[in-house]
Amino acid sequence: MIRQKKYTAIDKRLITEGSCIDFDLFLTNEAKTSMRIFLKSDSTVDGNMKVRLREVEKLYVHNEDAFRYQAYVDSHLQSIAQNSDIPTEEKGSLVYKKATETLDLMFKDPESLENVKNIQPVVDDFIYIILHDDCAIKSLMKITAHDYYTHTHSINVSVYTLGFGSFLGIKGKDLEALGMSAVLHDLGKSKIDAKIINKNGKLSDEEFDEMKKHPALGHEIALKLGITDERILSGIRHHHEKIEGGGYPDNLKGDQISQFARIIGICDVFDALSTKRSYKDPMSSFASLSLMKQQMVGHLDMKLVDKFIQMLRK
Repeated sequence: MIRQKKYTAIDKRLITEGSCIDFDLFLTNEAKTSMRIFLKSDSTVDGNMKVRLREVEKLYVHNEDAFRYQAYVDSHLQSIAQNSDIPTEEKGSLVYKKATETLDLMFKDPESLENVKNIQPVVDDFIYIILHDDCAIKSLMKITAHDYYTHTHSINVSVYTLGFGSFLGIKGKDLEALGMSAVLHDLGKSKIDAKIINKNGKLSDEEFDEMKKHPALGHEIALKLGITDERILSGIRHHHEKIEGGGYPDNLKGDQISQFARIIGICDVFDALSTKRSYKDPMSSFASLSLMKQQMVGHLDMKLVDKFIQMLRK
């Protein structure tokens, strides 16, 4: 039998036409007792090769080339996101994984312009998936992280926000800006003491006062990074403001709170309620939405909450 430990099976659908691979591709012989070369490294996948790929049952890379294959997938995410042959859930899972890695780097070095630039392609990939598949939000919700961590929470919020924005009719560059604001909305938490961020339990009043600084800190970092779009900045700074006032950091109310901040605020609360925290179990989507409707009337824009519920039903 084949010594599987030497090889890793890959999804052949991720080998996109027009790309050049820097790793060998293998397939099994008819008896499935050994491997043989299917496509050599430094080859371009042309139309004829794509036809041959459809006829192959499984492809493998040598374990020593696994990191090259992963780098290839990362660099071709946009082509993969646009590949109609790949199921939405699988495309979403790949983009989500890349987003997690990118956000992790960003929170480690939040003032790196390069790290923020790397976020834009991820946002674009999520937008493409959402706009070109009616079932995308349902599929993406299945892969959102179930445990609450700052970077995965930011990705979850961006998924909900982009789906919601699209549902509301926000398009093009406006949707891109909304997605960028959502994925950066908790950027300021990178400046909060990790002991507070990761505390295994509810925060004390003093700790909560410290945590409440994160929207203003995120806004400050965004300005340093050269972000000038007021909509993006308002989503970062004002997603914790309340419709009837009393929110932070600027105690805004009503129409003083931008549309971006209202949308992100709803998605932020929904994800916080529906994911597992160190001090509580996750609530179901129904229970989360019920709590938002019944207990957060003065906090969230209820007309938008109703629209959010309509999106999830659809």
